[in-house]
Amino acid sequence: MTGWDVELAELKAEFPGWHVWRSNAGRWWATRTGTVLRRDELGAGRVMTVDADDAAALRDELLLQARLDQEIAG
Repeated sequence: MTGWDVELAELKAEFPGWHVWRSNAGRWWATRTGTVLRRDELGAGRVMTVDADDAAALRDELLLQARLDQEIAG
């Protein structure tokens, strides 16, 4: 297993509501799974898909999305 395989497995375990992958170009991506958000549920920073240069930056993006989700949920 490569280092990024371990990082990928960790992100998948940490964020089960997201499909996480690393592209062939080496970029990190995650998209929401399950119920697709309605357009009116997005905005104010909430998005369906995030990307980043590395696993740490993707984790930061996913943590931001989790915080924004909690704020909406009240």
